[in-house]
Amino acid sequence: MNLLENGLLNTLVASSPIRELQQKPLRDKLNKISTKQIFKSSNGQSIEVYGTDTYKKKVLFLPGWLGHKDSKYLIPLADLLYGEGFDAVRIHPVDHGDTEHMNREFFRATDIKTLIEVVQFFKKKYSDNEIHLIGFSLGGNIALRISAFSPINFLKNTVVISPVIDPEISMNAMDNTSWILKKYFVKKWQRTLKRKIKLYDIESAEEALKYKNLQGMTEFFTEHFSPHKDMKELFAGYAITQETIDNIKHNTFVYSAHDDPCVPIEPLQRLSQTDYVKFKPQKYGGHCGFIDDFKFSSALYEEIAKRLNS
Repeated sequence: MNLLENGLLNTLVASSPIRELQQKPLRDKLNKISTKQIFKSSNGQSIEVYGTDTYKKKVLFLPGWLGHKDSKYLIPLADLLYGEGFDAVRIHPVDHGDTEHMNREFFRATDIKTLIEVVQFFKKKYSDNEIHLIGFSLGGNIALRISAFSPINFLKNTVVISPVIDPEISMNAMDNTSWILKKYFVKKWQRTLKRKIKLYDIESAEEALKYKNLQGMTEFFTEHFSPHKDMKELFAGYAITQETIDNIKHNTFVYSAHDDPCVPIEPLQRLSQTDYVKFKPQKYGGHCGFIDDFKFSSALYEEIAKRLNS
């Protein structure tokens, strides 16, 4: 019996402190050779970008919700691809990677203008380079929406891992599948809220800290800090639909696990592949886990590297 053929366990082991320790040499090497820059969008938002600049092939990475450049699911793939001749460009969306101080506004999944512009910036700056896009979880959702935006017609490949397809279903899964997951995500959100409240004296947001689940916090923010009239409208604003998939006109690979405890695979199964977008469902892997053993090997990451090299 392979214990890692349990979605929750694969997810937890893949994000464990032991893996963080195991990744330290990879993380240190990548950070040493990366340069930080601040990108400012046309709407006034500022975000951090950490990138290497060695090769003629660039991979832009979008982390999961409130993840960062050193997220444990991101570092091994970035390191693998750098070793294969791809520059690793790790992007911090608004409020990600301890950047709450850079923008007064809260991160909103429906607002991807800045992220579209940073992708366009890299193509303009490196016009003779291959540009690839990789996103994890909510970052995978955003990567699909960027890829579906018609001016983004220059990407060679998009790869998404455990992407959020139906935000409401994912929220309910995180709230109800496991108390460990609910506690983890609520605590993560509360941590960034506390920083934001302290930095900008946003006393009206303090009430959100009393909620003990994602649904309560989402309802509060939808009502008080978003342009959406209710959660239904909010979720519709960033759900992945068949129209999203149909609008993507370059090679795109969607990796999801049947045993994902955070992002159920059923919403993806209701969509159809196209000539450009291929679904690659995995029997096991959990959420952004996909580790095969307790040495943290990942055949899926090796497969992704081969796809980008083909």
